[in-house]
Amino acid sequence: MERRGPSHLGPYGLACTNCFKAKCKCVARPDGEGCQRCHRLHKQCRPSDSIRRRTIDKTQNSASRIADLEGEESAQQFYTSELEAQDGGHPEDDDDYDGDYDDNPRLAHQGGALKAVAASDSPEPQVSDREAETLIGTFRSCMLSHFPFVHLPATLSAHQLRCDRPFLFRAIMCVASPSAKEKATRGTALKAAIIKDMLGRDTQSSTSRIDLLLALLTYISWGWDHVLNGGSLLRLMSQANLLASEIRVDGPPGPDAHIMALFTPGFGSSDDGGPMTREDFLAQQRAVLACFALSSVVSAYCGQAIDELRWTPQMDDGLAAISNDRSCPTDSTLAIQVRLQLLAQKSVQIHQHQQLEQGQVPVTELANFQAIIALTTLQTQRQEIQTSLSPTLPERDLLTAHIHAAELSISEVTHAVSAMVPIMITQFSRMAGTRDVVLGDGSTGTHTSTGSGTDSGGGSGTDTTASARHERVAYLWQCVRAVQACSAALLTPAPARFRGISLVQWAQLAHCAVALHRLTVTCDDAAWDRAAVREVVDLSGLLGRVAAKLELAAMAGGAGLQGRGPDEVFTRLARTIRAFSLGGSPGPVAGGLGYLHARPF
Repeated sequence: MERRGPSHLGPYGLACTNCFKAKCKCVARPDGEGCQRCHRLHKQCRPSDSIRRRTIDKTQNSASRIADLEGEESAQQFYTSELEAQDGGHPEDDDDYDGDYDDNPRLAHQGGALKAVAASDSPEPQVSDREAETLIGTFRSCMLSHFPFVHLPATLSAHQLRCDRPFLFRAIMCVASPSAKEKATRGTALKAAIIKDMLGRDTQSSTSRIDLLLALLTYISWGWDHVLNGGSLLRLMSQANLLASEIRVDGPPGPDAHIMALFTPGFGSSDDGGPMTREDFLAQQRAVLACFALSSVVSAYCGQAIDELRWTPQMDDGLAAISNDRSCPTDSTLAIQVRLQLLAQKSVQIHQHQQLEQGQVPVTELANFQAIIALTTLQTQRQEIQTSLSPTLPERDLLTAHIHAAELSISEVTHAVSAMVPIMITQFSRMAGTRDVVLGDGSTGTHTSTGSGTDSGGGSGTDTTASARHERVAYLWQCVRAVQACSAALLTPAPARFRGISLVQWAQLAHCAVALHRLTVTCDDAAWDRAAVREVVDLSGLLGRVAAKLELAAMAGGAGLQGRGPDEVFTRLARTIRAFSLGGSPGPVAGGLGYLHARPF
């Protein structure tokens, strides 16, 4: 700051910028180096007269320009750390950024999140038209079929996609890039651009929101941000859920909307210029439904640390719309994936409700009766989806894996509920008349209740307890069968196809590994034979097959890259899994295999 001389109180109209904004007296320090208030608050003391001179001249000297650039760099670093850092990172001190934004009233009222994106987008590798066409072709043929939430016709050019959906275009350029370094750089720039656009606009059109949502879904599904950048899937998914919620409420206003608008100015406003076409409507439904499915996957993958997108009746209508649509051949695949994930999510909600009641009131047979009925209904609906699959349906193996992943989730919850009040399972099975029991060798036996003997209400307590224990073991064997079928279906595709797996399939593999670890190591049921499980499917063998498939997929992805080597993401994942299988701890595996599922056996 410019020296003021020995006087204590600054001349009228020449208070520093910070004191002027705070409407405080600006008392100069005796040594002339700034004012006492800025010195006490550890802020940079900026004289208002120099600010006025810069405003009048409309020019900046080199020193002020350097200071501005340093402020922008600090803001960008703050944003990157906030979005990418895992829990236990290094948060910045708010006071360090106070002075950087005091001179910008527009940024000051937006809060800390907007401070993080005040800087311009990070530099990223430029993409030529020819390279863009190649990357879009790779994404369309290799990746999108695993989680088809966007329709990209074969006639759609890279130039048209860049103009119509610029954020989706950037996301595809990022995830389809064969270079891990370029993928990480483009991912950082994409996240900065998305948050800046979300917070920097007063209003957004539905088209813009859908573009942002599709970009986030693409990056979460195939960007491997948690592997390359150590980023947080939870924060990215939270932003996607926010956009999906805004899209859902952007429909026709309710009867009392004009009254609510008096108290919430700007809520639900957008700059849409006309009615929505059917193509736009279907694109919106695909995006919202995919956001639900992916948020459910991320929630389970990260140990229920985030709530999934809430299912609404409007989403039932959207699911029916894409199920009946014939313009996009992959809509049927997406509809099945969403239905299966909805069944799995409902089973999670049943378990959460049971745990909540268990902590509040004593558990009784009657309290668990509705849970058993609901879980049986979910298994029936899952079986109906399985039998209705068309033999000609594309990606049938991936859908089969999703079916068994849902079976695993429902069976886990059923076993957990049966462990609370085991007699209830026997009583319910007697009401049903027959029940299928999965034996250790994989065969299925049918038990018929006769209503007499030890199965009757007058039977001995020992027989009832033994029957209940037999039921619990049967549910554990259902989990084993689901793990075996799900992992086999996921590892069936050739390496060239496997390299396009999304986070949905990766989370299913992780779920299989963690469930198998519990079945063979930590399950403490006295009637459970862990050795028999290892004869059917072994954890080390499963991890070895996953690592081998990753290595083959990495080589397939690295072919023809002019010496740039195999895909670094899959190579890193394979190395981590092999290290774990050779003696790692059973905790979370670095790189994404640590499926922190909270449901114990």
